[in-house]
Formats: sequence, C-alpha cells, structure tokens
Amino acid sequence: MSFPSNGHEIELKLLIDPAGADRLVESDLFGSPDQVRTMHSVYFDTPALDLAKAGFSMRVRESGGTFIQTVKAFGNEAAGLMARPEWERELPGPEPMLDDERPIWQGLGDRLQMVAPLFEVDVERRSWTLSQGDSVCEVVLDRGHVRAGDRQAPVCEIEIELKAGEAADLFALARRIDGVVPVWPGVMTKAERGHRLLGPVRHAVRSQAATLSEGMSSQLAFQRIASACLRQFRVNEMQVDPTYPAALHQARVAIRRLRSALSIHKEMLAGERLSAIRSAFRDLGSTLGEARDLDVLAARMEGSAYLAPVEQARRSAYERAAKTLKSQRTRALLLDISEWLSFGDWTTSADTQELRQAPARESSSQILSRQFKRVRKAGRHLAALDDEARHDLRKMAKRLRYATEFYAPLFDDKRSRKRRKRLLDALETLQEALGALNDMAGASQTITRLDLGADAASQIARHVGGDQRDDLLAEAARAHEAIRAAKPFWT
Repeated sequence: MSFPSNGHEIELKLLIDPAGADRLVESDLFGSPDQVRTMHSVYFDTPALDLAKAGFSMRVRESGGTFIQTVKAFGNEAAGLMARPEWERELPGPEPMLDDERPIWQGLGDRLQMVAPLFEVDVERRSWTLSQGDSVCEVVLDRGHVRAGDRQAPVCEIEIELKAGEAADLFALARRIDGVVPVWPGVMTKAERGHRLLGPVRHAVRSQAATLSEGMSSQLAFQRIASACLRQFRVNEMQVDPTYPAALHQARVAIRRLRSALSIHKEMLAGERLSAIRSAFRDLGSTLGEARDLDVLAARMEGSAYLAPVEQARRSAYERAAKTLKSQRTRALLLDISEWLSFGDWTTSADTQELRQAPARESSSQILSRQFKRVRKAGRHLAALDDEARHDLRKMAKRLRYATEFYAPLFDDKRSRKRRKRLLDALETLQEALGALNDMAGASQTITRLDLGADAASQIARHVGGDQRDDLLAEAARAHEAIRAAKPFWT
C-alpha cells in the first residue's frame, strides 16, 4: 500500500504511573496546562486486521464535537522515539471516510467494505507548549483506558512531540521530567495496546525481524536492528513476574540480541559511549540471568523434595530483577541508548563514515563470514572442550544465529532461504545442546550457592539431567559438523 504523506510526526513516548502523573501535574515543572480536554477515539480495521498487517492504524477521534480521522504508519521506534508519517482529515461525524478512489485505500480492494470498529480509547489530555534548548515541543499527558469488548487496560503516558527544532531536545526534556517523577520509554502505541486486548491476557513477545532493504546503509540497518531488540525488551520486561517466566526469558533474549548487535557492529560504533552501554546491558542481563537460571532449575526439579528452597531463591531473584528494572539507572540507560542510537557520537564520526555509509548487504556479508569462521574454528574437537570453552562456543553460535536472523531480509531469494534454513537448524540444535550442558554446569553452581548439602546436591543433579551429558555432547558435535558443511547463504 502506498500513501501520499501530508505530515510527519516525531515524538518521544514515556510511560508514567498514575501517582507520578498526579505529582507531575501538581509540580511547577510545566505550570498550568494550555488545554485540558477529553477525547474519545475509535480504532478501525478489517476482521483479518489488514490495515495492521500492512503497517497502519486508523482512528476517528472526537473532542469538543469535532471529528478527526487519522491514519498512522507504524514507525521504527527506538525505545520510545517514534518518527512516522501520518494523514489527517476532518469528518462530519463519527463514521470513517473510506473512499476507494483515493490512493490511501486502493490496496484494500473489496476488503474496504469490511472495515469496522475494533476498540475504543478514552483519555483526559493535558497539554503544554514548552521550549527546550532551541526547540519547541508539545507535551501531552494522557490518562484513561483502552477498551476492547469486556476487556480494558489503563493508559497513563506522556508524549513529547517536536514542533520545531532538534529531536535531541526531546531527550533533554524527558530527563527533566524524570528528575521530578520516574518515567520509562514507551514502545507501544495506543493502537497496539488495543490490539493486545484482542489476544491473550499475557503474551511474551518473541524477536521480530527489522525492516531492511538491499539499498539501505549499514547505519540505518543497525539502527533498525537495535530498535527491534529494544522494543522486544521493553514489551516483555513490563510483564516480568515470577508466575510468568516466559516474559523474563524473552526480555533476556532481547538483551542478548542487542548485545550481539553491538558486538558484531563494534567497528562502526566506535566512540566514547559504546563501552559504557555494552557494560550496562551486560550487568542488566546478569541480573535477569540469575532469575532465569532458577526458573530453569525449578522447572527441572518439579516433584523434588528440595524444590522449596530453590523456589524461595527464585522469588528473591525476581524481586531483585524487578527492583533493577524499575531503578533510575535502568530508566536512564533506556533513554541513553535510544538517544545514542539516533544522535550518538558514532553517527557523526569521520573515522567511521565509510563503514556507516556502506550498503548493508555488503557489510552484513562481511559480518556473517567473520562469525561463521569463528564458530567453525572454535567447535573443532568439541567433545574435548571444557565447560568454559563450550560456553564460549555457545556465545559465538548465538552471535552467528542472531546475525543470520538480523540480516535474513537482505538475502531472500530461493537459494538463500534454503541455505539459511539449514544453517539455522544446525545452529539451533548446537545452541540447545550446549545450553543444556551449560544449565547442568549452572545448576551445580546454584546448588553450591544455596548450600543445601551433599545429599540434596546429589538428588538435584539427577533432576537436572546429569546423566545425559554424553548424549548432549554427541548431539552438539553432530550439529557442529552440519555447520561446518553448510554453504553460506550470503554469497
């Protein structure tokens, strides 16, 4: 579907809890709002969600007796920063205008007649116009609910839209707000929240491919890859709870993918901030990793007499993880990396200009070749490797697997897809076998840390599959041979 743009929106979305919203309104940070109004919005799509699948949302919003129809293209969000085209028109009433003679709707064809209401959003909006640096920004605070059928979810968020000036000033203003009340970068639009109400109550989000194209620069490709990782992290970390381990697992996967993206592109990203960002995400991943290790151990020990102390330790690990995720340090990190992705020193360095401007297909071929060679070399004589060396091989295999997934859209012909599937299948098998071996080694360390005694250690070892070590080593060796025999899909 091709849309003629009549507007482009750049905004930073921030989440705030209701108590924080009250404190913000009562503070003197913004003064009295320019306007306070209530807004009722109805979002539309076909039963098959054709608009959403095409990358668009459509709503009709009523406020003060005026009806505005808005169509927005899903942007490439980086932990809150959204830059996306939008199209607006005033309507005589609440029914959307779906004239199939207009280019905006031509892609729907007969499905145009199936467009109907999906969900509604009601908010109270307070708005301020503020100066930040040399820029002019509109700040809005929305409080209300999204409703789909008999289900609803609260809305409490801030949107800072750039009206004139530099987008970097959005982050400076966000930090001013965070100095008064805690805020977190938001990655979901109201439309996406409504769509989530149409599905499962809890939904751990797996990784999704970034939108890449062959002629894209290496800089833009990396920005989209990293933004997709950050989005996966934010959507999952908001659901982290000891009763739902899948969310923590996917949040940790997102961090690993982000760290891999930073690692394999480090030559292009060289600058003062890179080391600090990598270190901060390593520490955050370690905190979540402690809870994840205990999730795995507890699942393997179902029915064991020694499950209770493991479960107690798991709950404590989740409390530490939750505290870290809500900390000022983590909030600052998410704002920092979002700003760094868009405007960091690496984006203007003369030393890396050639790397940034190189075609993504060209640079990704070099990255994939380099990671492929490392995995092939490190896995020789796999059965003889010690725990640490196997763990290093597993990390290399993950980097190659993630790089393969990152850049798959650039190599999408029939031959490449076939070769890629063979490589990914072998990498997944190797990763799972080495992961199980790593879980055994980690379980032993956890048992020692819990100080449960020799008898407990012996019983727990049986629960975590210690007798499967030889079979797992053999499976890993076969998978590595398949990787060595694989033909590169990027040549």
